[in-house]
Amino acid sequence: MRKYFLCLVLSALGLLTGCAASLPSAIGGNCYNKALPMLLDSTDLKALFQDIAAELCVDPCPSGYMSKTKDARANASSCTNQDDTNRMTVLVTDFADLQSFLPNQSGILMGELMRGSLSKVCSYKIVQAEFGKYFKLSEYGLIVLTRNVREIKKDEYSQSEAIVGTYSYQNNNKIVIFVRKINTETGNISRMVTREVNYACAGGAVLGYNVK
Repeated sequence: MRKYFLCLVLSALGLLTGCAASLPSAIGGNCYNKALPMLLDSTDLKALFQDIAAELCVDPCPSGYMSKTKDARANASSCTNQDDTNRMTVLVTDFADLQSFLPNQSGILMGELMRGSLSKVCSYKIVQAEFGKYFKLSEYGLIVLTRNVREIKKDEYSQSEAIVGTYSYQNNNKIVIFVRKINTETGNISRMVTREVNYACAGGAVLGYNVK
């Protein structure tokens, strides 16, 4: 019994690998009965959404403002000093849950992070919009309510681009995030970014995660 306890302690400290077979199977296992907000609280969400934003704004500046490079973040940083009137404006919604088809507390949080990241990384001007008012999500997919989107077409929103996010919480330890850049006039998707976040838990604690 004393030897088993010593192995357990040393293994937890990363000092011994020979006792790994004696460790409880819960170590590094699935995150059963963990609410989504708890998993999100254990995630570096700022870095995650800034990385997504960098892929969405590969060419964030109006033509003539920058030379093209392979680095999206370098492209974005070159736009920060441009005239505010020439900055691209995008409509950004809260994220909708693929199970309920509606944004909830977690979706609202993701939407705020997405807006902040697009502003910082891409230097976009942001227009916030309610998901259900301009887009419809069902088992048949995402539908752009073009007529409703036109209702907010004002001078400050002359562009037709929208950033729309959805997410799915799967198998107790996986969150999949989908972000689309959509032309609100045609409904065409010009760019789509996906991230899969997998978590490992032990007992009541989240040990870590990886992003694919």
